[in-house]
Amino acid sequence: MFEKWFGVGVKLLWLTLFIAFSVYLRKEYKRNIFYVQDFKVPPAWVEQGYSGEVVKQAILDEIDNIMNGVFARDESLVGSNTDNTELLNELSVEGFNLRAITKSILVFLGKKDKSIGGYVTLSDSTQTVAIQVTDQITQPLTIRRNEPAQHLIHKAAMEIMKVRSPKALVTYYMARKDTVMVNKVYAYIKKHRELMNDYTFYLTSVAVALNSQNYEEAHAWSDSLAKGFPNDKSVFYTRGEIYMYLVYYARADPATTRNNKRLFVENMRKVSEPGLPDVSNNLAQTANMYLAGFYANENDFKSLIDLVERNHMEQKLSPPLNNALAYAYMSQKTYKKADEALWRVIYQVGDVGDYWDSLAELYSIQGNDSLAVVHLGKALRSPQKSAAVSAQAYQTDSRWQRLRKREDFQNTLKRHSI
Repeated sequence: MFEKWFGVGVKLLWLTLFIAFSVYLRKEYKRNIFYVQDFKVPPAWVEQGYSGEVVKQAILDEIDNIMNGVFARDESLVGSNTDNTELLNELSVEGFNLRAITKSILVFLGKKDKSIGGYVTLSDSTQTVAIQVTDQITQPLTIRRNEPAQHLIHKAAMEIMKVRSPKALVTYYMARKDTVMVNKVYAYIKKHRELMNDYTFYLTSVAVALNSQNYEEAHAWSDSLAKGFPNDKSVFYTRGEIYMYLVYYARADPATTRNNKRLFVENMRKVSEPGLPDVSNNLAQTANMYLAGFYANENDFKSLIDLVERNHMEQKLSPPLNNALAYAYMSQKTYKKADEALWRVIYQVGDVGDYWDSLAELYSIQGNDSLAVVHLGKALRSPQKSAAVSAQAYQTDSRWQRLRKREDFQNTLKRHSI
């Protein structure tokens, strides 16, 4: 009996493994896979600690650093740190090379992998890396002889990112306001449309057009997106972005600005409506963040509170938005929720004095003057604070008029006077 059930168990195990490998193989087939090979380097680089293996890993690390930095800085960036292309090292599992087996099967199925590798040369005047970006593209990159090797590694990472994550690379240069490089990468993307899904290409094209404040071109790309993905959330998202840029950057009369604000809100609200298709899967969260920022800037506290509570956004808000939410609750005398919002901010960035200042104001409004003074002291001691958080400013700030008669308030200001 035991042998019978043991045999069945083994068969089930093998069947499970076969199914798991089939699922894995299917995922691999749908990807453009680039295998990173070691780089050939001159002896002088080896002496500096840059072997071929180190160069390969340094390039991969540089790509990850850039990608993680882009997504950390720009929460509105659609997608995540995974595009339709993936860089992979060779992987050995239990004595056999799983990647090699996978590659062999994929080749049999007509799917060829591509290799990224190259070599480094060193002359009296320059250091050069010839990097095989794809099976068709070899890109030579050069720096001066006395420049750090890391500069060459950074350039190599940029070239690979054109293929691996072109949208993130565009965002990387946008964040640095490097319009020349934005346009260069964008020109490359237009020549190699296969690097992006259509909807991602259109989203990126709209962003590039808005970066140069070419609103007519942005509208044209959004219309092209609408033809390919009618009634998709991405269409409303790009149109909302366009109207947002028009609100903040275009010179317009008050009536036009009001209309642009209305259209921005209408389109972004559409993005977060349930039931509409969404090819990118995460636009609703980004649209809600944009709306939260807009309501905060407009002092539309009722809409801000409604948006945050309806979508349970409290834990996802940035410190400035949670601070704005606290003031929204204060305006409605919902002091407990205001307190919770400000403590969320303090836990995130407790070294910023302006948020301790907000907490002090909340306690003062509630008549807890002693606690307000304590937190004003914490605001003044904070390493980061605006000009509004200073002993001099507090002497004239109307928020603290009632506290000026208190001895502890005056003593706190004296301790922090210049």
